[in-house]
Amino acid sequence: MDELGSALNQWQRPITEFGSSCNAEWVVNLKASPYIGEIDFGRREWARSRDAVDAVMELLLKELRVKASTDYEYLRIDSYIRQGSSRDGLKVIKPDEFDTVLEFHIEGLRLLEQPIYKSGKYVPGFCYLKVDASSQYLQDRFPKLWHESVFEERDGTVYLSSRMIHQSVFESLIDKSCRAIEEKIEAMPRSRNFHISRKMNPPAVNITIHLDDDANDLFMNQGQIRNRSDIVREIDLDIVPAIRLRFDSDTEYNGRPVNAVIHAVCKWKEEEAVKSLEFADQMLVWHINSAGYERYTLDVARTSQKQKYILTALRILKTYFTKTKTTAKNERRPPPPIVTVLKSYHLKQIALYLILYTCHLYPHTRVDDMERALVLFVNLLHTSLEKKHLPHFFYSNSQIGHMFHNYPSHRDALRFDLYRKLPNESLNQAEHSYKNHLLKDIGFGMTGGDTEISTLRSAFSNEIDNGLFF
Repeated sequence: MDELGSALNQWQRPITEFGSSCNAEWVVNLKASPYIGEIDFGRREWARSRDAVDAVMELLLKELRVKASTDYEYLRIDSYIRQGSSRDGLKVIKPDEFDTVLEFHIEGLRLLEQPIYKSGKYVPGFCYLKVDASSQYLQDRFPKLWHESVFEERDGTVYLSSRMIHQSVFESLIDKSCRAIEEKIEAMPRSRNFHISRKMNPPAVNITIHLDDDANDLFMNQGQIRNRSDIVREIDLDIVPAIRLRFDSDTEYNGRPVNAVIHAVCKWKEEEAVKSLEFADQMLVWHINSAGYERYTLDVARTSQKQKYILTALRILKTYFTKTKTTAKNERRPPPPIVTVLKSYHLKQIALYLILYTCHLYPHTRVDDMERALVLFVNLLHTSLEKKHLPHFFYSNSQIGHMFHNYPSHRDALRFDLYRKLPNESLNQAEHSYKNHLLKDIGFGMTGGDTEISTLRSAFSNEIDNGLFF
């Protein structure tokens, strides 16, 4: 694969690899399970959903560019960058969710990345964007943005407000653009049922595309489809407005430059402010997005047989989380705590650690099929629940240099705990659920026992104990 990471801006259909040495009876039971079943979807279904999203995004991009230039002086919409499970080849069950970063900039505005500190220690993954201009200059050059309170002054320094950019500017722009697309489609000679709904979910703007068969046919490049049941009639698209911070031309993976693009995305959320981001000003804080490195890692993984087993194990667990909640809802009972306490992003991070350990730190570890990958995976998951911490792979991983040469790191930094918002009691319930639900439902007894598993668990446990979390 010539293009990897930021250079590969396309949706990718998942690769499923079980391996010939998998226990055949276990695989049959897994595929028959109401909690797992079929993790894949049809090629046509995938192609048509992908085409619909791209068609709507192209229309949206055109409308956003026009409306941004007329509504707000010098606000420029650059492009959209595909990310998330549909970009990384990790989607499960149905191709009905897509994620994208909407890159923008403000012409004539120089922004300086300001680190955030807590008790004198650097907090990774977050920053403020300091504006290198006076208040008077900003009022004169950007009167409409100024009116929206996008620029906020603190102790004589002006910052770009992530909350106001998200809430006041992009909410309005996306709403207007969606309405314009609906009106253009409604004005076409042939009647079509097409609608876009929107909700705010920082750092994303979530839109849902509702389309009937005729609207599907309008957007598809794949021609008419015979089986209408293959059509996805509701597609969720998460749009994350982002500012490009920098381009990492120094970091290398396997001797090749990663060339990751680093973005700042909005990171405010009122109900979680006190609990999760007490170190930062909620109006101003931005999140430094590590997706460029994630994309590169997962693209490389798609070229390695060993790592394809790990990605398939990840998708098995993602499917379990999704279907278990659906089954519980249909049966009107609470789902197992592990699937409500943890999120798919936690699973993705553990998969990255498993790739680091089995392919870089302990490359002779046996991963000869998906079953073995899943055994190793759930052991790392169990370790994180026992320790009640999950250090962010790209912000708080002391071993990342073994995978990414010249990776930027900060001395004397606090550690980013992905479980930081979860109460200990919730993590205790998730650990009990791991033993009483997850292992049983995927057909495993209590795993462990061999030297390689002990080595990986010990390494991960030591990593979790290495330093102070914020």
